[in-house]
Amino acid sequence: MVAADSAGEREAEEPDARQAFVAAYDRLLVRRTTQVESIDLSSDFGITRVHASGPADAPPVVLLHAYQATSGEWNELADLLSSDHRVLAVDMMGDAGHSVPGRRSIASPDDLVSYLDTVLDGLGVTAAQVVGHSFGAWIALTYGLQRPARVQRLTLLDPTMCFGPLLKGYVLRAIPAMTKPSGDRRLALIRWETRNAPLDQAWLDATGPAADAFRGVPTVATKIPGKDAITKLEPDLLVILAGRGRVNHARSIAKRAGWRLPDATVMTLTDASHYGLPITHAPEIIALMRGPATP
Repeated sequence: MVAADSAGEREAEEPDARQAFVAAYDRLLVRRTTQVESIDLSSDFGITRVHASGPADAPPVVLLHAYQATSGEWNELADLLSSDHRVLAVDMMGDAGHSVPGRRSIASPDDLVSYLDTVLDGLGVTAAQVVGHSFGAWIALTYGLQRPARVQRLTLLDPTMCFGPLLKGYVLRAIPAMTKPSGDRRLALIRWETRNAPLDQAWLDATGPAADAFRGVPTVATKIPGKDAITKLEPDLLVILAGRGRVNHARSIAKRAGWRLPDATVMTLTDASHYGLPITHAPEIIALMRGPATP
């Protein structure tokens, strides 16, 4: 007897799944209201697609999306920020998007740091503000800890595995979507976590197929940085938490971040969910990023 999702069937389904994802993703990307330049950067890691907008000589901001959320989750935020920043939304290598893996794999945090070095080098960016959401926030923090000279400021949106563990209830709900990923399971998890809050339908139409198209792609295992490492973080830090999120316990994460980094700005958007945060609260996030803000 052959398992329903055997390797052979996954390979057979992959081309159709990728085509469905690309079509939905492109429909999402064209909803941007500012002019976007697609930049392809070549390195040993492969070809990285970066969606660039805003004045070329403006202060650079690098956006790192959540796992399988695609750069499309930044649409409104990137458009708002593009008025006075050079916004660089990265299709993270190995995740859902237009980037194409090369001969060098990303298997560890050090690999991720080296990979982001190639992205910034390819863009000609010496240092930038780095913004990450969820898993992308963990990547951003990891980069800030190892490459402080290249990070002018860190903005972490409902970061996972940065200051504390995931809520057990979320982990239990997420296990099916992680162990046997599919579009239906991912969308069901999003609906549960957001309490069926209205979200951009075009984004939902892309992130569902992303789970089908990239379900065999491994991710780097995350580990919460030790207290000694966190307290040595050099870049300015802004943490924005989702008050109604079901992934993190916002109050506990805020306390831990404040204890370890008393100079950081830690804010909670009380009516935001984890998955919806960049989509539903872009104006509030931009206002906090432009500051000044008081914890």
